[in-house]
Amino acid sequence: MQFLFRVIILFLILFNFRVPGLYNSAFVAIILCTFYYIWHRGSIPFTQFYQRYNIAILIGTVVLAFVIVIIAYLHKTEVMSAREKRTWIEFMMLWATVFALPLLVEGKESTAFKELSLLICYAFAIQGAIGLAAYLYTPLGDFLIRLKPEDALVLDEGTEFSNRFRFYNLSGTRLVELTASFGVAFIVFFWVQLKYECFLMKGWIKYFILGFIFLGTVFSGRTGFIGLLMGLGGWLLFSYTKIFTFLRKNILYIIGFYLFVQLVFAFGFTAKQRQSFEDEVLPFAFEWYYNHQKYGKYQVNSMETTRNHYYYLYDETLLEGHGVGAFGGRFYLYPHSDAGYINTLVFGGIPFLLCLIIYQCLYFVHPIAIGLKSNSRDERINLVFFLMLFVYVFVVEIKASTVGYLHVIEAMYLALGAGYIMQQYYSQQYPDELTE
Repeated sequence: MQFLFRVIILFLILFNFRVPGLYNSAFVAIILCTFYYIWHRGSIPFTQFYQRYNIAILIGTVVLAFVIVIIAYLHKTEVMSAREKRTWIEFMMLWATVFALPLLVEGKESTAFKELSLLICYAFAIQGAIGLAAYLYTPLGDFLIRLKPEDALVLDEGTEFSNRFRFYNLSGTRLVELTASFGVAFIVFFWVQLKYECFLMKGWIKYFILGFIFLGTVFSGRTGFIGLLMGLGGWLLFSYTKIFTFLRKNILYIIGFYLFVQLVFAFGFTAKQRQSFEDEVLPFAFEWYYNHQKYGKYQVNSMETTRNHYYYLYDETLLEGHGVGAFGGRFYLYPHSDAGYINTLVFGGIPFLLCLIIYQCLYFVHPIAIGLKSNSRDERINLVFFLMLFVYVFVVEIKASTVGYLHVIEAMYLALGAGYIMQQYYSQQYPDELTE
């Protein structure tokens, strides 16, 4: 029961959905944590706010917010840009993550990294299950959509968004932002397979967890599959010599899970639900396969159109930007662009891009430095997966603004980095890593 409570707390923080009357779910998580600390501990622990890793990220986020304000002010653009609003939301989520850390790892400090990884996998599996339930039960889907902001289903041109199932989630983020976070969950899931043996991630359970994370990505978008490929690649890198042993031990689980999915689809769905799934969801999620069937080539239209979102930028733009992004074509010099690097450069030029890179490094420099100190297999695995998480945001940035922008991902990175440092300290491998 305590494990489920921890998963719920992390779910409320990461997905930060609107809660009528209580602002948002991250605020609800803060309230629940406060009551828990007072009831069980008699006091509120603030020690994690004094740890150099956590405080560096929190201060870095505030500095980033002021950098964005200064850029907008110097260019006399918006009073409060969308980037600034998102950065302050990000700060609140990061603050909530640090505040919840003592609860999330209570009694498991020596395995904090593993525990937080497991909680992330379960939180995203629950989100995937919610997406499936909302798709199958229309009233639930309509309720989840009503929780979204009023303009959630409207494009810039004022037209209604067609793939409504992409909004069937209990999350304050949507579209690329949500599916990109599922990519991180995939990487974490495959790391857990290499490092963590426990009954909560064994046998049938791990296949259902992976299945629901996969479903969540299917409903939210395709970008998360980048994380699936990266996570699977990392798992194969350290397991390729044992692949036959893995297949021998898991072949019955794999076949059984596949048959279970087929049976549920055939007999658990109505004919209308099956038809809708085959006509809407599958062609969207596996567009590359359907395009190959129709046109003989593996192609995803969104990847093809991404090329059109990159164009020549003037020297003035590269040097100092214009204080506004290119998303929505709001700046007259450039047309609309979803591309992350274009929006970053149009907003603040190369100096702002460098600021974002430095900010993103705050999440990884310390954990990677610890990993480089050891030559053990376990630490090599940790090092590779932290490098994957670091590279991942820069890959997704090609398609949409991600670096220092997607607060769900940054909150996960903070939890994982803090958990890793805490685990190293409490396991006494590096007793100097946790400094108050």
